[in-house]
Amino acid sequence: MKNLLTLTLLLTCVNAAAQTTRLADQLPAGALLTLETHNAGAAIDRFAGLVGGVMKAAGGAQGLGDMTTELGGMQQILKSSVGKEAVLGVFSVGAAPQGFKPQLLAVTRVDEFSSEFFRSMIAKKPGAKVGLYPFVRQDGLFVGQARGLVYLSSDKTLLMNYLARLSGKVAPRLNRSAAYSTPTQATGAQEFSLFFNFSAIAKLAHAQLARVLLPRLLSPVVDAIDTLGQYAAGFSTTPTGLTARSAHAANASGKDTPLYHILTHSTDFGVQALIPASAESVVARACAPEQSAYTARWLTRIDLFDPFGFLTDSQLASHLEQSSRYLADECAQVSLAGGMAAAYGGSDPLKAFDYSVTYQKVSDMAAAQAVMPEYAATLNKAIANLPKALGTLIKSANSASMRGLAEEGGMSALTFGAATSGLSQSMKQLDALLGRLKLVYAFKDGYLITAYSPVALAAALADTAPRLADDAAFQAAQLDLSASAGWQYARAPQKVSSAQLMKLFTKSLPANSSGRDQQEMSSVLKPVSAVMSDLINRYGGMASQSSVTNNLVTSQSSVAYRWGK
Repeated sequence: MKNLLTLTLLLTCVNAAAQTTRLADQLPAGALLTLETHNAGAAIDRFAGLVGGVMKAAGGAQGLGDMTTELGGMQQILKSSVGKEAVLGVFSVGAAPQGFKPQLLAVTRVDEFSSEFFRSMIAKKPGAKVGLYPFVRQDGLFVGQARGLVYLSSDKTLLMNYLARLSGKVAPRLNRSAAYSTPTQATGAQEFSLFFNFSAIAKLAHAQLARVLLPRLLSPVVDAIDTLGQYAAGFSTTPTGLTARSAHAANASGKDTPLYHILTHSTDFGVQALIPASAESVVARACAPEQSAYTARWLTRIDLFDPFGFLTDSQLASHLEQSSRYLADECAQVSLAGGMAAAYGGSDPLKAFDYSVTYQKVSDMAAAQAVMPEYAATLNKAIANLPKALGTLIKSANSASMRGLAEEGGMSALTFGAATSGLSQSMKQLDALLGRLKLVYAFKDGYLITAYSPVALAAALADTAPRLADDAAFQAAQLDLSASAGWQYARAPQKVSSAQLMKLFTKSLPANSSGRDQQEMSSVLKPVSAVMSDLINRYGGMASQSSVTNNLVTSQSSVAYRWGK
């Protein structure tokens, strides 16, 4: 009796430990990527509420009852499985001579409610067993269910290795790998999370490239991927929106040293004292001194593949090389007030440029003032010549194609002429559009401000406008902008009406469509516009900041979003 009691207690403790241990902790080491969920029931409820609202708006009352019932049933199944905890991992399986293949392994917890649902989907036939965990082969996968878990894999050996670890086998585990634990511990527990091991992907790519004997031209790409190291990110929903965290562990041993410095650079920001307080969004980052020259080298590599000659004509790579002499390490991309409304207006493709400006801190004002006039003139000339180069390329390709159809009898002379005329008209429209696109710039308070619209530049230079640093809402975000890798801030944009979206959608309809076709499309697009405007208008802004500790770049964000009505 005493031995039976001891055994019962031991099994109870083992089962409790299995329930409290994270599923990812038992995964084999060496995952290329993982997707995980933890206690995501509240998030599933919130997303299901949005889906239900969309269905109601799009489908009306007719047939809504059955759809609502089905949605509710699926919602409960998800909450009692993936909503508890689940993990999906991708691993490279194989050996060097034969090559490696990506294979999938997925596991989810289930309770009494969802257990029967999954059990009914697994074929009842003889299979195999590892410890207490049986599995069968079904539809090209290996699947099983036992002890409150449902598991599947595209590779039998991979699944058996996982089940062996669940059964107590001592073997390398993912959670004991620094590549996984360093970024994931920094992000903490999240309802939804992901992990990428770029260094492992680079090693796999290197092995595959070696097998097919590709030239060393691709080595810089592989080295860059390896230097990216590992990345983890996740988010959790809240009653007022969601919070997110990410951690990027750059590979200090990577061969792409300039990229490593770019990834881990930080600075003290002051650009917020220059940006208008009314700006809709700001994306600021610490630009490492090596960044411009690094980008220039990549542009030089792809210059030979540029079919338009734009990179050569604009001398962009040369300018970037020079800019490292006079630009400091603050960069900010700003969308001014009205940018969102312009994007949804749809009447003018270039209207968005009236609300977009870039700020870059200057380290050598005299050098910047000497170089920028020549660069702006060269770039604007290249932009002006772009339609001609693009038109020649497209006209040549299309003419050959249409002429071939005409010769084969698939196109009449009249149709051929109309198509050629239409192409010519399109190129004239493109020429007119790009003819309005010009780089303009100015210097203010130690910063270079650039835009592709005089309207945007004038708005950024307005002296009477309040500044972002003095804005109460921005201050309430409590962003730490010292020794920062970057930050983002966005206020709630202007409301978008369903009528605006309808106008945007109908504008994209073919001009020669019949009145009946347009009426049918409008009846379809009207509820879609209503749904989309509702989802867009729920967004209430966001704030994010990043910091650097050695090789680890961590970011935390907060997004305001209205889940309910």
